[in-house]
Amino acid sequence: MKQLGDLILPDSIQWTNRYAWAPVAQETARTLGGSQVVWSTSLTGGRPIDLEAADEVTWLTLAQVEAIHAMAMQPGGVFTLTWEGEEFQVMFRHQDPPATSFTPIRPHSNLFNGSLKLTQV
Repeated sequence: MKQLGDLILPDSIQWTNRYAWAPVAQETARTLGGSQVVWSTSLTGGRPIDLEAADEVTWLTLAQVEAIHAMAMQPGGVFTLTWEGEEFQVMFRHQDPPATSFTPIRPHSNLFNGSLKLTQV
């Protein structure tokens, strides 16, 4: 099951960048003698999570789009994203606008394609 807060998401919605992030930060520098120094640490939080209701694959209803917009309008709101048995605490990624973007599948339709930008906290 895929769910954001209390909202059930379509099973066909995709997490497009699920394997494009690693929880490791690393920096390197050279000493005056030419040796390389490496610093690395584990990251906690900050993982970008992009969900996409792709054209001809996933449709969101007007009610789902309105519920997502209502969540996104809560400054500092933290929500549970349940993704096929895993749970993540997330918030909308407003620093990378737009945090949500939806387009009707055809003019005057109540079905939408679009995307959500979240970040794990």
